[in-house]
Parts: sequence; C-alpha cells; structure tokens
Amino acid sequence: MPPRLRSAFPRSLSRPLDSAGVFYCPSCSTWRRELTSRAGASTGIGKIGSARRSDRLLEPPTTITTRHFTTSSVITAGKAIPPRFKELHDALSRVQDAAIQEVSISRLQLALRGLESEAPLIRVAVLGLDNADSARKLVRLLLADPLSQRESWEDVLDGYDADPSRGLLIRYGDVSESIPNDLLPTLAVRSPVLKKGNIELLIGNIGSEAASTGTPSPPIPSSYPMSLSQHHTLVGKIWSVRGAIELSVANETRDSDRLSFVDIDRASIALDKIRESVQNATEYERGWNASGVQPVIDWLATFSQAASGEDLNPALVPLIESLLNAADEGVSARDAQALQEQTVGAVPEKVQSELERGVVSWAEQGHSELRSALEAGFASPRWRGLAWWKLFWRVDDVGMITSDILEKQFLRRAEREVIYNSGKYQQAGLLEEPTTSPETTTDSTLTKTTPPPWPTLIPDIRAKLLHTTVPSLQALAQSLVFFSVSTTTLTSALSVLTYLSVPSASAYESATLGALGLIYSLRRQQKKWDSAREFWEDEVREEGRTSLLETEALLRQIVREGGKSISDVSDHRAREAVVRARKALEAVRS
Repeated sequence: MPPRLRSAFPRSLSRPLDSAGVFYCPSCSTWRRELTSRAGASTGIGKIGSARRSDRLLEPPTTITTRHFTTSSVITAGKAIPPRFKELHDALSRVQDAAIQEVSISRLQLALRGLESEAPLIRVAVLGLDNADSARKLVRLLLADPLSQRESWEDVLDGYDADPSRGLLIRYGDVSESIPNDLLPTLAVRSPVLKKGNIELLIGNIGSEAASTGTPSPPIPSSYPMSLSQHHTLVGKIWSVRGAIELSVANETRDSDRLSFVDIDRASIALDKIRESVQNATEYERGWNASGVQPVIDWLATFSQAASGEDLNPALVPLIESLLNAADEGVSARDAQALQEQTVGAVPEKVQSELERGVVSWAEQGHSELRSALEAGFASPRWRGLAWWKLFWRVDDVGMITSDILEKQFLRRAEREVIYNSGKYQQAGLLEEPTTSPETTTDSTLTKTTPPPWPTLIPDIRAKLLHTTVPSLQALAQSLVFFSVSTTTLTSALSVLTYLSVPSASAYESATLGALGLIYSLRRQQKKWDSAREFWEDEVREEGRTSLLETEALLRQIVREGGKSISDVSDHRAREAVVRARKALEAVRS
C-alpha cells in the first residue's frame, strides 16, 4: 500500500469492543475483536506513525470510536418486529421452510432482517466486470461532495490495491479508515446519500462470463465459502435491477428505469471543475448532467422515500418479489422434473388410444365367435346324437362329448387374441416384467410358478365348466337311464306276477302295469334330459358372455391404468406458502 495513504488507514471502521472474543456474523460479515488486540494494534500503529497522524490532525491512537452494526434477527435476541410487517415476516419464514432449495437463504434472511426494523439497512453491490476500477470510480462520484475539497476517503478508495476479489464495504461513518487485512475490508464515509437511505455499498468485481442467476453476489474469501447478499446491484452490464455502464454517450434519452449510461471520465472532470472554483458551476452542471451519474444518485435516493410511515421500504419490495418469483419458478421446475420422471416410460396417448380400439375390436369378435362357435358345437351330430332315447346305449359318451365341445368351441380364438394383445401391452410397458426365477418350496423338485401376465378368465371359466357342469350332466344322464330301466323292470315284473296270480286277468290287462311304468319312465327321461341339455347350453353361453365382459373390462383397465402410475407431485405446501407471502406483500403495500 502506498506510504502516503497509511495515515488514513489506522482507524478504519470503528469496531465495537467485546470481551467475548472474535465473532463473525454469518449473514453480514461484521466482526468484533478483543480489547487487548485492538489496543495493541492501535498502540503499535501510533508509535510508528505518530508524526504523520499529528500532521493529519487525527485523534490519538488510544481513542476508540465505537460503531453499532446491524446483525441478523437470529443473533439479536428479542428483536421486535413491527406489527404491520409481522404477517409478511411469518409468510416469508414459511417460504423458507417450504422452499429452502428454491430460494437463496442469504437473500431471504436479508429480506427478513429488513422487515424487523423501521429503517432497514439497504446494501447495494457495485460490481465491475473483471476488475473493480470502474466500480470504485463510480462509487466515488456517487458519494463525493462537490462543494467540499477532496476528502481522505477518496484517496483511500482510489489507492485501494488489495485483492479485488475480496471486495470493499463502504458504510456511513465519521472517520475514514480501512483495514485491508480484515475478512471484508470496510471504509467509513460521511456521505448524506448513505446516511439518508441507510445504505451500504459493496464494491467488487465479477467475471464477464458469469451466468446471470438472480442478483449476483460478490465472493467474500474466508475459511469457509460464503457470499454477501445485497438488496440491489449496480453492474457494468444489464443484470439484476440496474446497470451503470461506463460509456461515453451524448444521447441522454437512453436512460431507462433499469439501465443508465454513465460517462465516468466526464463526471470526474465536472467534479474537479466545481472543486476548483464555484465559478465553474455552469460547466459543472453541464458536464455532470451529461455524464449520467445523477440518475443513479436519484435511484439510490428512492430507498429513503416512503409515502407514509406505514409503507414498506421501497428497496425491500423488489427483493421480496424476486425471492417469491424464484421460489415459484423453482417449485414449478421441481414439479415439472418430477412429472417428467414419472412420465418416462409411460405409454403415449396415441398408442393408448390404438390399444383401446383393439380391445373394442377384440370384444366384438369374441361375442361373434361365442355365438357362432357354440351354435356349431350344439348343432353337431355328436351332440344331437345324445337324444334322450339314445341315452340307453350312449350314456357313457355324455362326458366325452360335452368336454369336447367346451375344449374346441368355447372361445378358443378369443383366448389366443388375449395372449397376443397382452404381448402388445407388455411391449408398450403396460404390464410388469414377468419374473424368471420361480420360488422354490421345501421340496426341491416342486416349484411355485407365477401366473401368466395376461388375463385368464376365459380358461378359468372353461375349467370351471369342465369340472362342475360336465360331471353333473353325466350323472344326470346315468340317473335318468337307471330310473327308466329300473322302473320299467319293476312294473314289468309286477305285470307278470299279476298275470300269474290272478287267473281271471288276461295278458292284456296284466301288461297294462308294465306299459304304464315304461311310458312314465321314458316320458320323465325325455323331459328331464331335454331340460338339462337346454339349461347346460344356456349356462355355457352365459358363462362365455361373462368371461368376455370381464376380460374386456380387465383389458381396458390395463390399457388405461397400466404401466407407470402418474400421481400428483405438486408441492402444495410450497405453493401455498408463496401465495400467502404474495398476499401479505400486497396487503403491506396497499
């Protein structure tokens, strides 16, 4: 550091005395040092440069100036929140809890601290591209008093040659001093702009290739990575809230509410002119207004403006709005990503519609097959050959013929189509992958196979008919034949006995009993067998229709609900917190 500036540095940034030791605030990087180290350092500097300090009329090195720093609400215990801001403060706290990954915690803490005070401290970052030279020059122009001579803090600011990546914090104070070896070098400047708006200026630099991610935060080197958040940013290009570009332009109309064209050289010349003599006021006014610095000063002055005592500080409004917008966009992006992850592998709507049309076509063909195939089976010679009067010599063929009809005529094609359609569903991702390794039981020779991945209602109903109705029909045929034979035999025997025991009875009269038994048994066999056949045919048709309807419903369910299930992944808690915070902000602003 140049020797001529050392006398301006000994007492940079008045620091509070605290016997608790060194303390670093995690949000605003303020610091405190022990009394012994402060006194020792001040005494050492006083011994080395006492002559220079006396020339510059500075106070003795043992005199300590105490400054009070604004700290976070977490550190300041029992800090009261203004009642009109409490709802907004609570809403922002809920946003922090619900959308902690979507918002900048440091910026949100900055907004919360602003709501905890009637006159919040506003921090504005002045950033240069790749270096901080232009930023320091602009800050000097913003804070310099044109009606006074060049002050010591201007020399300190121009001659500051520390690591530019560390940044420099400028705040209001009575003594111009700086400690370049501090965590964050700080310079106290007695400027009405800083005092009236309760403003701090943070000078730093950013890379020209840096990506724009909200309000840029200059890095603050320390033993742990951190960044100092701010309410607004002045940067050498259009970035967050306002850009002050060092560019010589003559067109003053190019200023806008977010962009100012600043000619730093012209403003510096105008400032030097007015300091040389007040007679250069006209030349100063012309050069100063043309330089574009005044709109930036006016913009800083808006931070201290308030329509009434109940209004929110204007500097907090865009900060809170940007935080809520970032939270809303972050939640939307997170929901969209979660929904995209859910829809990966899902069946496209076009394919789903095509598969559903295939289900309708299968159902129509299945009903047609059921009607035609069963009609053909029931009209076959083998089934017609089971007439009631043929049961006496074909009673044993009932089970074989009925089983053959069910095996060959009961929805064989529909069953194959179900398997084929299930293969298409498997290919489309609507069905789960079948397991290839069967579960073994205690007996190593036996395995428990998994059911097939397609609906098995048709073969299940066929198997039920084979195992329930066919044996019943077979048993009925046998019982009818047995009843007819036994009844006819008994009545015939009774006729013979009557003929032998009653001499007056003729053979014709005696045979009447046998004829009655034969007629009754045959009529009963005909009636019951024909009814049983019709009932069995109707039951097979009805079971076929039932199997088709249930299979169709199951296939539709697979097409509509199969595959990856898509559930509601929206973060309602975070969205409700953001909406509540927006309403609270509007209530405070209105």
